[in-house]
Amino acid sequence: MNKCSVYVSNMESKYEGQYDLREGYLEVMIFDYYGDIDEYTPIGSEVSYKNIYIADLLSRKFMFSSRFHRVCGKNGLTQYQKYKTDFYLATKKENDFEAFFHDININGVILYNSVLNNLYNNPSIVISENEKEIVYRQILNPDKKIIEINKNNIDCIEFLGTCNSISKNDNRNITIESENKAKIKLNQPIKCEEVLKYINEFDVIMNSYCLLGIHSYTTYIITTDNKCFDVKHKLLCKDKYCEKVLYQPVKVDFFVYVEKMYKTLDYRTTANRNKYVPFGFISPTTLEEQFVFYFRCIDLYMGEYLEKETGKYPSNYDRLSTFVDENIDLFRYDEEVNIENLKKELNSLRNQYIHEGYYLCNNKFSVTEKKRKLYDKELDYIWLLKMVKIFKYGVYKMLYTKILTCEIDEAQLKNVLKCWV
Repeated sequence: MNKCSVYVSNMESKYEGQYDLREGYLEVMIFDYYGDIDEYTPIGSEVSYKNIYIADLLSRKFMFSSRFHRVCGKNGLTQYQKYKTDFYLATKKENDFEAFFHDININGVILYNSVLNNLYNNPSIVISENEKEIVYRQILNPDKKIIEINKNNIDCIEFLGTCNSISKNDNRNITIESENKAKIKLNQPIKCEEVLKYINEFDVIMNSYCLLGIHSYTTYIITTDNKCFDVKHKLLCKDKYCEKVLYQPVKVDFFVYVEKMYKTLDYRTTANRNKYVPFGFISPTTLEEQFVFYFRCIDLYMGEYLEKETGKYPSNYDRLSTFVDENIDLFRYDEEVNIENLKKELNSLRNQYIHEGYYLCNNKFSVTEKKRKLYDKELDYIWLLKMVKIFKYGVYKMLYTKILTCEIDEAQLKNVLKCWV
């Protein structure tokens, strides 16, 4: 752990301490601090957070978070309280440390997401090639792509690029590093606690375009007094590099897609965010969990779709039945498949998992129709895997075409989802 000075709540309450930077979180020990010795968080109550400021003059690291929570404490000859957070701001500038003690108003967010490197050409570098030479040309004042949003407190989004060249050994070794980045400009300033919502919304929209499940890594905020702070969060410490985007299911230009999503999705502000859950980095693991997860999406999408078509909200079975009919070629994977029986089996298995749990006595479940038992079916996990793949593909297809009204390449979508059925 590293030695540091720690301030609790304000600049007057200074203590000696030690901190540790781990993957995804920051932990600090505050020596001779007695503020929380008698404070305990009962089970079921909300976590109590503290403003804690950390100054490491030796390493030039200055950090702040309003979301430190107490982990443990120790009394005795060496007395300390230990706090932990997974979200904090950082800077290497000592002169900017004092800004942490005042209201931080944010009017811009800069995001580096490795997916961006594959989605548009970096305007900071131009590469030309012919039979005789390859020329790398660095642009010192590159153009930027500006997408006007003017909705939900976002003024516009700028897509830019950076390029740095490093020469060593009298120019014998030259390294060129380039990255793409995005800058979100806000109409009205926001507080630190709100910035994660903007980052998550951006990541969800990026993920919806190419389905790689990659979060932004390095992220900065720009304050109203033009200071720049590094944002640290447990989801912003991974995925710095990604492989080439091999499959592109959305047949829309990237910049056109971003503009459309920000203007129609309302992901950050909508109360009906469940509609876009498949884009939100949720990865159910077991086949049973995946079956229920995608079944719920089918219920949601088909319910909304059929209500618009018929004027009344359909039953669970009607939603499933319509989904199967619209993807009938996928469900007719075998000549012997009885579609009507298959619908009843899928609906019955859904009811079993939702109401009774995943355990099946003798690995069988009852197939019913209008609460009347028809027969018992033994669960074949190869069959269940096939159903999950069909559900997954069908859910994403509906989300793109019915909810977002985007044109897609179905073969590309199957490839990126690995749903070859």
